[in-house]
Amino acid sequence: NNNNNNNNGKAVENNSSSLLFRKHKLYGRENEVSQITDAFCRVSSGKSEAFFIGGFSGSGKSRLVNSLTARVDMAEGYVLTHKFDQMSKEVRPLLEVISVFNDLCLLIKEKSCTRDLEATVQKLMVVFGNDFSVLARLLPNIQTISPRLDQLLTDYNKAAKKKGSSSGSSAAS
Repeated sequence: NNNNNNNNGKAVENNSSSLLFRKHKLYGRENEVSQITDAFCRVSSGKSEAFFIGGFSGSGKSRLVNSLTARVDMAEGYVLTHKFDQMSKEVRPLLEVISVFNDLCLLIKEKSCTRDLEATVQKLMVVFGNDFSVLARLLPNIQTISPRLDQLLTDYNKAAKKKGSSSGSSAAS
């Protein structure tokens, strides 16, 4: 006979014995929490890393991620989440990954000041070079990072063309 059916972080009593648990405590995931925390520390020190969490429905994947999100937010980091439907009839895993990176653009915009956003765009343009326009088409939200993105792309492309034409060689006929 249950004397108290309230399991919102209170005592649950059954047959005069009680079990105490905390509503927001994550149980049995210490190893995973440690692995993810270690990965975040490595990323915070400049390394690049991704962490994928898989498991059966109801196994606590979302709860695990949500329990660590506050820590990452305090450290000014980013947590990207996306649920992949294994049973989906459409097999488009690359589109799912692109969607996550598109969401990252919005998160960067939300958490960064204008100067940092401009610096991020400049770094991306240097890394991607002429392919930056392809990146911008794949990730439409990248345009939210910099309202001046169109102008930056135009300037970058002009500079790249100028550099390419000045280093060209001439052929004799």
